[in-house]
Amino acid sequence: MQKSEVMYNRATVITDLRYLSYPVIFVLLIFSLLMAGCSDDENEEQPPALDVPDYSTLVVKDIQNIPADFTFDRVEVKVTGVDWQVIETLSFPYENGQIVMTLPTSFSSEKLQTVDQRNGMGGYWTGTSDDADALVATLGDFFVFNGDKRVGRIAISNWSGKGSSAGKATLVSYQYADRSFTLTGSDKSYYYSNCSFYKGWNIFANINPASEGGTAK
Repeated sequence: MQKSEVMYNRATVITDLRYLSYPVIFVLLIFSLLMAGCSDDENEEQPPALDVPDYSTLVVKDIQNIPADFTFDRVEVKVTGVDWQVIETLSFPYENGQIVMTLPTSFSSEKLQTVDQRNGMGGYWTGTSDDADALVATLGDFFVFNGDKRVGRIAISNWSGKGSSAGKATLVSYQYADRSFTLTGSDKSYYYSNCSFYKGWNIFANINPASEGGTAK
């Protein structure tokens, strides 16, 4: 039995002032959440499956307030992995009023980054993972191009901020994990709260640590 749900996020296209000076463009980001199915084996009781969202396909559409003379034809995003190196550059066309971003669903282990910094700065998180062997890859900024010229970037927010400790729209980032893990701990900059990542792509947000929250998935 498969259930699907559609959630709406907000994004903002910010023009690069080195090339253009245009007002903010608002974008709605839509992504599907595919839930785990049920077992058909009637003779053996199975524990209920976790509802794990699938963020491997992102659809950006319903773009509003685009100036008449502002054009772009694609979005480019870099994936960072081992030792903070760029391990892949992804490019997605802007066609028929939307951008469909299909993210890689697997990476070779040697390209992925150590989950935390317990053994040095080569790791990603300053918090501590409950699985030290977990590996991650992270999406960078979503840059907007017109041909070969970079003209802006898309900053994605998953909610308006209403009801959150930040009290305003909060930017989100995307990270791939090769297995499930949970982050705990705190430092001068971050307090890790509700940071449970699943295998595959995850969304996380950095919230002002002066508020109740810290870095939360």
